[in-house]
Amino acid sequence: MTGLFALLAFLVVPVFPHFVSPNELSRWAASASLVDRRSLAIAPDIAALLGPRFEDVAERNGRLYPNKAPGTTLAALPGYTAARPFAGPPEPSSMRIVVTAMRWSAATLPVLLLALLFARAARVLGAEPGARTLALLVLLFGSPLLAYGLLLFAHALVALALFGAWALLFPSDQKESPRRDVASGAFLGLAVLSDYPALVPVALLALTAAWRRPVARTVRICLGALPAAALFFGFNIVAFGGPFELPVSYERFEAFRSLREHGAWGVGWPSAANVLRLLFDPSKGLVVLSPVLLAAAASTPLMLRRLGPRAGGMLVAVPVTLLLVYSGFPDWHGGFTVGARYLVPALPFLLLPLAFVRWGPLATALAGASTAAVALTTLVFPFVPPGFPLPWGSFSAPLLAEGLVAPNLLHLVARPLAIVVPFALVLVAAYAAVGARRMGPFLLGALVWTGAGLALPRLFPLAPPLVVQRGYVEEVYFGRDGATARAMPPGVPVPARLRERQALEKTLPPPPWPF
Repeated sequence: MTGLFALLAFLVVPVFPHFVSPNELSRWAASASLVDRRSLAIAPDIAALLGPRFEDVAERNGRLYPNKAPGTTLAALPGYTAARPFAGPPEPSSMRIVVTAMRWSAATLPVLLLALLFARAARVLGAEPGARTLALLVLLFGSPLLAYGLLLFAHALVALALFGAWALLFPSDQKESPRRDVASGAFLGLAVLSDYPALVPVALLALTAAWRRPVARTVRICLGALPAAALFFGFNIVAFGGPFELPVSYERFEAFRSLREHGAWGVGWPSAANVLRLLFDPSKGLVVLSPVLLAAAASTPLMLRRLGPRAGGMLVAVPVTLLLVYSGFPDWHGGFTVGARYLVPALPFLLLPLAFVRWGPLATALAGASTAAVALTTLVFPFVPPGFPLPWGSFSAPLLAEGLVAPNLLHLVARPLAIVVPFALVLVAAYAAVGARRMGPFLLGALVWTGAGLALPRLFPLAPPLVVQRGYVEEVYFGRDGATARAMPPGVPVPARLRERQALEKTLPPPPWPF
């Protein structure tokens, strides 16, 4: 299972032409500046490559930095330094190769390590081999983790850090060891270093692990977290002038500045409405994209009985805490995403109970529905704009019908292979996990949920701005000239402002790809 995920991650290169992915390229710019310009700030010539509209930067005293925690950039540095001798200096022609290597280092490798930890935790807790494999299938191919193992975002790394800390601290808490305590502290430190809001579940894990335990355990956990803490405070002091000065306080982009004025650094009180959106929004809801979470929820009580109050409480508390924290974000959806991306670190906690599900026809069908929805949404264009209901049908399927899928190495060989092979790998993984006997319900669930996604925009046609937005993606990021004009309502020309934006974006990196 992990081997098939690794092969898919090797083949798919989701660095789209002229799509200056803010989350990813801010980290590329920081790495390039550090390695090639010996500058902690983003060098002006490197920033200039990203164009005047680039969003994800903080500015202090005229210097630019990524507007995010530094942990993922640090995790991506080995990828950058490994690719740099082959790709060449930071410029548009080298960008795709280097970003891909950085993604392997900071996202794909963490997902593979998480899969190993996830499988080991299920085995230690007594899950049957078949159920373990099915749970692993859902984690890797039936949840948004698939997308964020292919992209240079922080979510996969934070998922590894939080789940790794939990797995070291709790399921074996009757057999505590100094080595595991130190390692868990390192994981906890990495989580906060990679994503500031992770501090809330990290504090909960650390306090629960230390409660009514020898003081030596707390010391060991703190020692493990010390290197990450030093990097955290050191970066803040050097870049922003104080240990608790965060880049989100120095947003350059005006719209982001207004968001960060909400609550504390942009995080307000939990919102019941946003909780429901994070889970059930037709465009971004986690349960909508991965309905197999319903089967996991049904199996959670059995999981809790196996774990006991301390470990089981934390298995539930971490995702609940993440849900509440991110429900306080005014931009809860996370922008152009596959699903509710902020909840990706909760996925291993939510999905571990699947290792104890009785995989009857219904649970298997839900796994099929999830795998189909996630694969279609991820392997076509994993930057889905907000507002597309059941996006695998309303956004991805029309692009796929035009023969468009994310850049992958097989485009360099034969276009039909590039279209078919990524989905075939997902199907092979499903067959390996499900087996011939259960493939019927699995495929039925996949067909029903795919059909629902295709039927919805026919029953309730998309608003014209969404249709135009999809046409814009097809024209600019897939290189299909005229797609925006074809998406306009009959008789309505492309607005001048939109034409100007197209003209600008077509001059930006990354370079074209042979779709």
